[in-house]
Amino acid sequence: MKKALAGVLAVAMAGVLAGSAMAQVPNVQVYFDSAHTQTQASCPGTPPFSGPPVNLYVVANNWNMNIAGIDFSISYPPSLVWVGDQLPDPTTQVSIGQSPTGIAIAAANCCAFNGFAPVEVLWPLVIWGNCDCAGPGNPQSIVVGGSGPGKPVPTAVRREDFVEFPGVGMTSLICPGVIATEPTTWGQVKALYR
Repeated sequence: MKKALAGVLAVAMAGVLAGSAMAQVPNVQVYFDSAHTQTQASCPGTPPFSGPPVNLYVVANNWNMNIAGIDFSISYPPSLVWVGDQLPDPTTQVSIGQSPTGIAIAAANCCAFNGFAPVEVLWPLVIWGNCDCAGPGNPQSIVVGGSGPGKPVPTAVRREDFVEFPGVGMTSLICPGVIATEPTTWGQVKALYR
């Protein structure tokens, strides 16, 4: 009995470890807050909107290397009007291009991006445009993609040997809506797969 229990426990732990390993995919994500916790947002009020530009925060996650450079593009939805891009530290970083069409960001030799932790690589400036969460066309997506036709996904260059690695472009949502759910029991869920 103890051997069977140990076997079941070993299989369960292997599943948990495999699941956590899959969550460590290198990616580039747009956040709505400086704490990097909000990948979804609602319209800021009643249209039409005006006011100063607001920052979005583009973060490189799970690269697990020192990053000499990174490239990507951002597809903005109609409710966000792109104004410009700002580097988090313009004294040690340089960029070529613009985030809507493809941008490459390089760090100075002294100051590579620490890809072992989430790192901000860009602050796009946007103005809220015509946005109505009650209207059609929701949710709206902010999609991170590759920097051009030959690069369909974001890529980063490792500082030590300048090898380029692909990552995943993540999607953020405006007006995500409510996910429909209904009350059920575990027995009803199991019955779906009989």
